[in-house]
Amino acid sequence: MPVVRRNGSESQSGARGHNRRRQAQQAIAEAEAKKRHSQRQRPRPVQEDEEEIKKTPLLLRILSLLGVILLCFVLGYLGTSWFVDFLNRKLLLKPENRIENQEDLTEFQDNEQERSTRNILMNGGNVQQISVNIYHVKDDTLVETRRNFIAKTREDNIKDAVTEIISASSIPNSEKIKLLHVFRNNETVFLDMPEQFSSALNAIGKQKSLLLITGILRTMQDNFPPISQVRFLIDSKPARSGGTVDLSSLWKLPKKTS
Repeated sequence: MPVVRRNGSESQSGARGHNRRRQAQQAIAEAEAKKRHSQRQRPRPVQEDEEEIKKTPLLLRILSLLGVILLCFVLGYLGTSWFVDFLNRKLLLKPENRIENQEDLTEFQDNEQERSTRNILMNGGNVQQISVNIYHVKDDTLVETRRNFIAKTREDNIKDAVTEIISASSIPNSEKIKLLHVFRNNETVFLDMPEQFSSALNAIGKQKSLLLITGILRTMQDNFPPISQVRFLIDSKPARSGGTVDLSSLWKLPKKTS
């Protein structure tokens, strides 16, 4: 069988053609790889995000919306409260006769009494007075003193008398001890005292405290019949037991024996 031999030029041209095909295949492969990579890096269409949102359970979406609404409401409420409080404290004047606490109430009552008395004096009216025998503590004993007060309601005159007893007895911080309210029920008078009254009794000791309470009882009994017994309240609440003397008890003087 005859053998066909190729010359050198044909062999070289075939090799070059093979190399070009291989390079073309590599270029195609690289282009495909870049295309796939670019597809992975490409953002997902908005439709895909919307589809995922639609796949979220309806109850979860409702709860999330309610949570956002509640958060906005709480932040708005707290912000408004803080702003209004800031205006009241820093920028605005407190309205006249506005009562916000017990101290404001006491100050209002005192101002009303002073205003009423001043109006009577300015109008040239006759101011009626009453004389009250008060019993106060002096040198570890009970002393009787006569005091004149402007005639008011019986409760107001009782308040004036008790205030004078505490002041004349040289009780510590007596200027801060102001009788808050007075209530009467037949023979019993309820004296609503501030917490400073209880603290003052603890400071002066048992003997002087008993003398002070005795002075209040005798003043009530001698000047404001039929009152014969006293019950103390502390800041409008029943007094607690304990301390130097038991303010929770009903105080009454023993009957005089003939």
